[in-house]
Amino acid sequence: MESLLTAGLYPSKFDMPLTLQFELTSRCNVYCKHCYNDSGNNNSEDAMSPDEWVKFAKKIVNYGGIFECILSGGEPLLLGNRIFDIMDILHDDGAAFLLITNGFLLSREKVKYLAKYRYRWLQVSIDGSTAKYHDSFRQREGSWQRAVDGAYMVSAAGIPLTIAHCVTPYNLSSIDDMCDLAYQLGAATILLGEINLSGRTNQNRDLLLTKEDRAQMLRKFEENQNRYAGRMSVQRSANTKTSVLRYLTSPNTGLIVRPNGDLRLDCMAPFVIGNVLKDDFKKIWNEKAQTCWEHPKVQEYIRSFNEKDYNEMMTNYVDSDIYL
Repeated sequence: MESLLTAGLYPSKFDMPLTLQFELTSRCNVYCKHCYNDSGNNNSEDAMSPDEWVKFAKKIVNYGGIFECILSGGEPLLLGNRIFDIMDILHDDGAAFLLITNGFLLSREKVKYLAKYRYRWLQVSIDGSTAKYHDSFRQREGSWQRAVDGAYMVSAAGIPLTIAHCVTPYNLSSIDDMCDLAYQLGAATILLGEINLSGRTNQNRDLLLTKEDRAQMLRKFEENQNRYAGRMSVQRSANTKTSVLRYLTSPNTGLIVRPNGDLRLDCMAPFVIGNVLKDDFKKIWNEKAQTCWEHPKVQEYIRSFNEKDYNEMMTNYVDSDIYL
């Protein structure tokens, strides 16, 4: 069957990204055992200060704007009220948001202000149906209660809430309880997924699922999809290989801007094509972003998921990024 792209019914390239992810800070107020980008290890100031993010957001609007902005970190709410300065610029231009937070800093006042924006969803990470596991996993006491309270405030404010839940061998048996908690908190969606070998997981490989664990997770996923059909969406996150393969069959629609200004291809693809503090974004988008997924080094990285074992592969957010 002919694809929409080859049939000429889908653009072969875009003049601007549809989506940009702003990694607003490398700082974090928890220290999760699995953190994919090893947040919280940097005690120095990020090159992309709040003022730099405001300047960049204005440039994006002047270039034509984007449809969606993903706000992440580190912990994006550590920017305090400066996050609203960035969001206001893009909001006024018509963009929607996907905000990813650990929920620790959510308060009634902050949620009330957040409710003014358009969202694809607001994502709160909760990794246990009880405080004991979550607080141990996130390595901060009280983080589960803060996340639960914050998530409920989000849904009560009418903001579409997604609960992101990392499945490990240690919480595999409590997936039913976790889905029940998400529903009680008013989540529109719970996103279940195993941990990929990236960042701090490299030092905590016991968090990775075995083949048998994965089969059990899939059974529980299907059971809860049926159990909550029509009431809450139960979804499963894609693994690294699936995530990067999708970029090979369609034109590039987005990039990540890191706290140092680097333009990275994707969370799980360790390649950089420029820096917004040094290079003209529009030029980088037009000259590099359109073909970056065809680069031989990127193709080699994608093939490595079939040809190598974990110990031979580049470890994302542990080994240095590759500049294309």
